[in-house]
Amino acid sequence: MKVSGPAKLWEKKRSGAAVRSFDESYGLVHAELARQAETEPVFAAHLEILEDPMLQDAVHDGIASGLSEPAALEAARGSIVSMFDSIDDEYLRARADDVRDVFARLGAAMCGDDTSSGGILLTKGCILVADELLPSDTSLIDFASVAGILCHRGSTTSHVCIIAHSKGIPMQMGADISGIHDGDIVEVDDPLVGGIGDIVSRIRAAGRKLYINAGNLDDLCEGMAAGADGVGLFRTEFLFLRRDSIPGRDEQRAIYRDALLACGGKPLTLRTLDVGGDKQLPYVPMPAEENPFLGLRGIRFCLANLDLFRLQLGGALDAAGDVRRMHAEWFADGSPLRLMLPMVCRADEIRQVKDILCSLDPDYGNLLSLGIMIETPAAVLDVESLASESAFFSVGTNDLTQYVMAADRGNGSVAYLYDPMASPVLKALDITVKAAHSAGIPVGICGELASDVRAVPVLLDLGFDSLSLSRL
Repeated sequence: MKVSGPAKLWEKKRSGAAVRSFDESYGLVHAELARQAETEPVFAAHLEILEDPMLQDAVHDGIASGLSEPAALEAARGSIVSMFDSIDDEYLRARADDVRDVFARLGAAMCGDDTSSGGILLTKGCILVADELLPSDTSLIDFASVAGILCHRGSTTSHVCIIAHSKGIPMQMGADISGIHDGDIVEVDDPLVGGIGDIVSRIRAAGRKLYINAGNLDDLCEGMAAGADGVGLFRTEFLFLRRDSIPGRDEQRAIYRDALLACGGKPLTLRTLDVGGDKQLPYVPMPAEENPFLGLRGIRFCLANLDLFRLQLGGALDAAGDVRRMHAEWFADGSPLRLMLPMVCRADEIRQVKDILCSLDPDYGNLLSLGIMIETPAAVLDVESLASESAFFSVGTNDLTQYVMAADRGNGSVAYLYDPMASPVLKALDITVKAAHSAGIPVGICGELASDVRAVPVLLDLGFDSLSLSRL
């Protein structure tokens, strides 16, 4: 969708001098977030970030080292935000916005500002122009007056973008706003707005499955309530990040069991831990890598850290066993739990996982099905061998495009090459679909391309059995 209108610059001004201590500011922000969390899920997530001991410890450690309280807050912010900014997964990288937002609230409170008010007057039909919008800004924006949003920084999976899209407001990220002034006529071009209904209709009309991607239980429940046929990607990284120890088998069991129950017998595709390289876990020591995108990540990381991996696999098996005892009918035609391995390049990686599962429970085949993500050129070129070991495929177009085109998707200098509709990428998708169907296994797509209204007809023509969208 394209919209145009007069620009309105969004600026929030803060005073500079600290007038409150960190601990006093923490209490004020905690009370404010607790109040907002009662009605807005996004602020419940911010409350969790604020309550994470890692945040408080980082600030207190900085103060103990001799930094002033504002300097300690800034140092902690830089450290924690950089951890998220370096993550390759776009959804998780967008959570850095939430961390920045929490720190911005703390900083404003320390400067004596009222963090629950502010903003600017908006005229009907304006285009809101900002360097960046944080989730807390949504409480200050009169969306009824906004025709579109133009931002220099931000992610299409950020909370602000999701909220804007839910209201039918196009939002364009990565725009050059340096020469824009109040009143200028500007245009916003957002292919993801005005197209979700069309995407859903096309998928339904074609008789294919409509799945959703979820980063946590809240996302999952919202997607299922919106009518999804299941979950095509359930990211488990949220369980492992922002903590100082590995989540135990019982903790994971409870989360995966709740997710299965929330799906009500429909498929839940649980992606095993996708970290490593640029996604560091503070409690798993790893050597620095010159090229982390080609390093120890995905299934490679898990097979190199078997104690951690066995806890996750065991938790998934336990959860499936619990649910089968409660709802045996859900397992009559196969388990609703689908375990998906990321960054697979070789068939022996799948066989290794099968051996681990068998050692944990010889009956694992009745508790879950095992499939893989197709996101590397190696997987495409050896797709027949991988199909013989897999129960299903799901294509991660974000990484596949990056690797096929040899173009870092975060590098603006080569953005012209990062095109998931480029001929080489489409050929890779065609090869994958044909190999899957030849082997008699379903193949879906869970990358951002599935949410692009321009791409959906092409994906359906290629023969994908399911499309998993970022939102419904």
